[in-house]
Amino acid sequence: MTTRFPFGLAPLMILLVAVVTGAGVWLTHGRYGHVEADLVVATHARLHADIYRAKLPIFEKKYGVKVKVQEIEESALRSRLLAAFAAGTEVPDVVEIPQNPAYFLRGPIKDIGFLDLTDWVHETGLDERLVASRFSLWRRKGVIFGLPHDVHPVMLAYRADIVEGELGIDVTTIKTWADFVAMAQMISRDQNGDGQPDRYALELATDGGDMLSMLMLQRGVDLFDAEDRVVFDQPAAVDVVMWYLRALYGPERFGYGLGFGQALWQGMSDGLVLFYMTPDWRTRTIEQYAPGLAGKMKVMPLPAWEPGGRRTTTWGATGGAVTKRSRNPELARELLAFLYADQTDGGKSAAELHILPPSRDAWTSAEFDRTYPFYSDQPIMRLYAELADEVPPSFATPFTEKARGKRNEAFINCGAYYREHGEEGLREFVAAELKRQADVVRALMARTIITEQ
Repeated sequence: MTTRFPFGLAPLMILLVAVVTGAGVWLTHGRYGHVEADLVVATHARLHADIYRAKLPIFEKKYGVKVKVQEIEESALRSRLLAAFAAGTEVPDVVEIPQNPAYFLRGPIKDIGFLDLTDWVHETGLDERLVASRFSLWRRKGVIFGLPHDVHPVMLAYRADIVEGELGIDVTTIKTWADFVAMAQMISRDQNGDGQPDRYALELATDGGDMLSMLMLQRGVDLFDAEDRVVFDQPAAVDVVMWYLRALYGPERFGYGLGFGQALWQGMSDGLVLFYMTPDWRTRTIEQYAPGLAGKMKVMPLPAWEPGGRRTTTWGATGGAVTKRSRNPELARELLAFLYADQTDGGKSAAELHILPPSRDAWTSAEFDRTYPFYSDQPIMRLYAELADEVPPSFATPFTEKARGKRNEAFINCGAYYREHGEEGLREFVAAELKRQADVVRALMARTIITEQ
């Protein structure tokens, strides 16, 4: 005879979910609760973990402690940490937060699970030693909850063998995006009469995405400003969207989206696209996945939006925070500063990772003058360091993901309009569509009461 759960299927499913969730919390608790270490660092990046393990013996000897590094996949790290904060279970002492810290900085300031580092940062001079603009993502209502791990300035990586060698272009004459467009329209031409350019100047994602964000930030436009106000519908944003649409779909288009993975590396190797928006970390990725381009690539500063303007932007961010329930919060702060600000290896790990640290102390290292054969013997880390103080601030709020989605939705709608109607009424449509989507975010924020105290 079949035995049935007496209260019906729905309560049974709820019970099963509770059992599985409870087991997950127990396992998470066990992961942190039975570590034979004085401090635990959790990171999503294996490369970071390897570097920390190599450096930690110095810290352990100085303080007479044992530090354990745990690698946890990004989404799992976020969900486990949020669940542990809510449940009051044990957590790591130091946590690396990838991309968007707003997941953890919601609700009343007093309820955020990370330690307030504001006074400590000022007292230790870290606010002066590290690039100031990189604190913007880890600050909420004036309170600093984390240290920046990186700067991630963006340059243009380009096929020097084609641009300089085959086409004879002197990239030092390209100072502004207007200069770039003039050059790009000369090389992005239909040579075989099929109606499509045979070669494109600039990689541009067809959905806008991160590349649109980078270009907007370079122009000084983020999703939000420092006061958490929605600003992605301001006039400068309209200008950037129109520029992007013309580059991607206009009659003299020069932008092309190669996508990701093998299609990207093949298109790069074939010379289908010549210039690429490239933060420091992407130079290493290109080396890894397109090894056939060794000695054929170079980097250059981004063209500015106006003469004498900003020659870079930023793509990506990681930061480190100390949890309030750390077993030794004071020592955990020292550990965070050791990992992020103290260059005990003379900048070697940063140069090998192709990640520019926010600590200016590191940039004086001879490692940053190392030349890279892959990039035609350019000292690429020195070139990125020279742009670091131009990196614009970016701001995170509890509504960042919603705003990014609405901004991208507006861009896609504008693309559809442009492909159908061309220039007729384009500015008015772009302005109205950005405002419409921004107003959706504003309305959501107005309905959502978040206590800050």
